[in-house]
Amino acid sequence: MSTPVVLKEVASTPVVSVARSTASPAASVNAAVSATRAALESLLNNAKPPTLPPPQLLLSLLQGARKEFESLLGTSTASAATAAVAGTATSGTTTVVIEGESLTVSPAKAGSIYSDATASGRKALLLSTNSTATKTLSLPSATGLVIRARGDQYNGAPIMTVSVDAVVVATTQVSATSWTDYSIPVSLSAGTHTISVAFTNDLRQSAAKDRNLRIDTITVLPAPTSTPPATQTPPYFQAADWLWKPIVANPVIAANSAAWVQYLSAVNAQHVADLYQYGVTLVTATATTPRYDVTFTKPWGSDPMASYTVAIPPGLNLPAGSDRQVAILDPVTGRAFGLWQASYDNTTDTWSASWGGMTDLSGNGVDQSGSATGTNIARYAGVITASEFSAAVSANTGINHALFISSDIAGALFTGPATKSDGTNIAGVATPIPEGTRIQLDPSINVDAIPGISDAEKVIAKTLQTYGAYVGDQGGARMAFVFEVTPDASPTNPGAVWTGAGLSWDYYDMAAIPWSQLRVLANWDGS
Repeated sequence: MSTPVVLKEVASTPVVSVARSTASPAASVNAAVSATRAALESLLNNAKPPTLPPPQLLLSLLQGARKEFESLLGTSTASAATAAVAGTATSGTTTVVIEGESLTVSPAKAGSIYSDATASGRKALLLSTNSTATKTLSLPSATGLVIRARGDQYNGAPIMTVSVDAVVVATTQVSATSWTDYSIPVSLSAGTHTISVAFTNDLRQSAAKDRNLRIDTITVLPAPTSTPPATQTPPYFQAADWLWKPIVANPVIAANSAAWVQYLSAVNAQHVADLYQYGVTLVTATATTPRYDVTFTKPWGSDPMASYTVAIPPGLNLPAGSDRQVAILDPVTGRAFGLWQASYDNTTDTWSASWGGMTDLSGNGVDQSGSATGTNIARYAGVITASEFSAAVSANTGINHALFISSDIAGALFTGPATKSDGTNIAGVATPIPEGTRIQLDPSINVDAIPGISDAEKVIAKTLQTYGAYVGDQGGARMAFVFEVTPDASPTNPGAVWTGAGLSWDYYDMAAIPWSQLRVLANWDGS
């Protein structure tokens, strides 16, 4: 709910008056800040000739603003009000808001502050060439960042890389042309932290053809003061218990578990991270994302997308491997789409794919029309996203869902959640593993005590202990874990999020995880 602001003139001294917000204390605080700033600007603009107001007048104005803050928050907030007027940071009972114009830009000539009536405080930061905008400040413990940004589009969207204390936590394309919130999960302890936003893919041909990044605010979301509920609603595929529910303490072990673990942990077996060539490009659509009637080239049945168009933003970084997989969550249509061997024709502005699958966004995570994987498991399900991975690294935890792997010992049989199999037992083992099988790492292992284990391997190992992984496809490695293809991924560098945690290259073999301590489950829920 917006907060109306009224400026009054009393005995030639402006008085800041702010209508109370019923939405949140933060909204009222922001309104008081805006009213104070507006009053100062009015004094400076209306003085004839232009000059600074008398010190007594400024003092009176600031005292009035202070009273507003104290009335709103019920405490003395003089230091917070001063910081807000200076454009540095405002901290209240729930949030910390950093104004874009208060960030320090390096190199300095790459950034400029400009007026924008739709921005917070009517000002924002423009990054016109590759650069980094930074702020170091004291913060409470926090669980997320919300960056309000927009991009000037030219041959693709600007790429925004966000770091906390020199560690990359997210890389995303800013495809929005109006102010949009980009949410990034983090885990911060209370203390002094440095938040950085980098613009990394500048491109300019002329004033009208210029790719830029614009930043309005960075909001730091505090950690909850009370214990969160034991279960939280998943962000998608809410009916997919197989994906979101942890493995019970005493699951039923499969009869062939010992044989399969022997295959999975063989000396020459690789356990790789598919970061680029055979990773998956992920999209979360909005109402403004361009939509395409995708053409499917395989004669495998009727159009799996039926009458739906597929939301695909410009400048998408596709995986370079032969699968070229794209997965889209579309809250606008309530559908999740998956594309296999996706291709874009820049000349005709059209998308095609060999095949694809579609399912309900809130459903069970299995394609209901067509198929984007060899098991019908939705392409988005089980993929390791950059944002959740960064949050897990920061918190030294696992990810909160089961993982998707491909394997060269996958056979023709299948079990739920799989509804079919493409397995051909590439490795030629005596007893191939059915697709859809869930695999778990011994939960009693102290992962943090494993010598030489990287931050990334810790995340995968801890996830395997709690949620495990499903054999969702066949592939060339013994176990290949599917990761998100980030906007900055390339043939020579899989992306800063991954390399910063120890995954130095595509197909990185995660050898520090004790693969011989796996177990294969017949039933993960104990039934």
